[in-house]
Amino acid sequence: MSSFRIKGVVRFADRMRRELSGVVSAERKVQLRGEVIDLIRQVDQIVVSRGAHIDMLPLPTRRAYHFLANLDFNATASDAAPDPTESPESLAGTIRLVGVKSYWQSIMKQLAIASPTHDSDELHESIRTSSERIDRYLEAQSLGARDLTIQSRKIRSWLAFFATRQNFDAYVMAIDRARPVFEDVLLRTERFHVPAMIEFQQVSSLYKLRGCRHETRVMLPTPMIVFSTELFSHLANASLTNGNKELVMAATAGREYQRIQAELEALSGLEDRAGGVYRDLGASFKRINEKYFSGSMPRPRLTWSQSFTGRKFGHYDFIRDMVMISCSLDRNEVPQYVLDFVVYHELLHKKLGVDWRNGRAKAHTREFRIQERMFERYCEAEASLQELANSDSSYTSLRSC
Repeated sequence: MSSFRIKGVVRFADRMRRELSGVVSAERKVQLRGEVIDLIRQVDQIVVSRGAHIDMLPLPTRRAYHFLANLDFNATASDAAPDPTESPESLAGTIRLVGVKSYWQSIMKQLAIASPTHDSDELHESIRTSSERIDRYLEAQSLGARDLTIQSRKIRSWLAFFATRQNFDAYVMAIDRARPVFEDVLLRTERFHVPAMIEFQQVSSLYKLRGCRHETRVMLPTPMIVFSTELFSHLANASLTNGNKELVMAATAGREYQRIQAELEALSGLEDRAGGVYRDLGASFKRINEKYFSGSMPRPRLTWSQSFTGRKFGHYDFIRDMVMISCSLDRNEVPQYVLDFVVYHELLHKKLGVDWRNGRAKAHTREFRIQERMFERYCEAEASLQELANSDSSYTSLRSC
C-alpha cells in the first residue's frame, strides 16, 4: 500500500511545541494532554481503518506523531499561573489585517515607478496615517504584534518604519541608486526585461527576481536601502550574471544594515523562540559563550525550527544574524552536550564568517574544522548526531550546515 496523508498533524504538533515551550499552568497542561491523547487516538483509528501502519505516513507527519506520542508533560516548563496580560495562545498569530497587504503592494508599486519624487509627500503621508490607523486598531482591540499573522506583522513593521520621514527618504534615494545599475545589467540578459521595478521588503534571501512581460520585479531586503551605488552594482551582477557575492554578503553584516534589520524585527514584535519543550537555546548559548568565546560573543537571534521538516541540525543565517536549531534536538533523550555542540558549530560560523575564493563561498574551512574539534566532547557529539541522522534519512550531518 502506498503512503497517505493525514492533514493537520504537523500543524497541531507545532502548536503544542510553541505553547509548551513557555510556562504553562497545571490546569492548561491537563487540557493539552487531553488534546494530544485525542489526536493520537484519531490518527491511530485512521491508520487502522486503512489497514496501514504509522510508518506509511509521510515523514513530517510521522515525526510529528512520534513527538506527540512521546510528550513528557512532567518534563516541560514548571507550573505557573498564566500572565493575564498575555494574549491566549489560541489567538497568537491568527489575526490578519484585512486589506493591508493590497495597500502595501500598491504603495511599493508606486514607489518603484520611475522618478516618484513628485508624489513623495503624498505617499509618505499615506504610509504615516495608515501606520497610525493600524496602531489605533490594535490598541482598541487590546491586541499586540504577536497576535498578528506573520505576514501582517511584517507589513505592519514596514509601514511603521517608513512612517518616519528620514527612513522614507532613504527608500526613495535607494531606488534612484539601484534602478540604473540593475537596468544596465538587465539589458545584457535575454531572460529579463527593463524597466527594473525595485522593491525593498522583508525577503529572507539576498534578492528575488520575477520576470514579467514588460518589466522585472527586483525584491530586495529592506535594510539594503543603505547600499551604495557600487554595492547595488555588485548585487545586480551577482543576481543576474552569477557574479561574486562577497562584498554584498559582507555589507549585510555591517552595522547600519543590522541596525535596520533589528529595528524592523522589533517593530514586528518578532521574538526569540529560544525556549523549547525540553531544552533552552538561551541557556545553551550562555554555556558555550562563556566556555569557548570568553563571554565576548554577541548573542544572535536564537530560534528552534518551526516545523518537523528540517533537513539540517542547525543553520546560521549571516544576513539576519540568526541561529536556527532543528527541533529534532529538543528531546529528553538527546544529551545536552549534543545540543551544545550544534550551537557551538553555528556560533563558529558567526565568528569566522565565510572564506571567499574565486567568487565561491566556503564556510567549513580548515580553520573552522580546527576550532570545531576544540569542543570538549567533539567525538561523542559527532557520533550521537550521526546515529540520529542514520535513524532519519531526512537529516544531514553538520558537514553541510
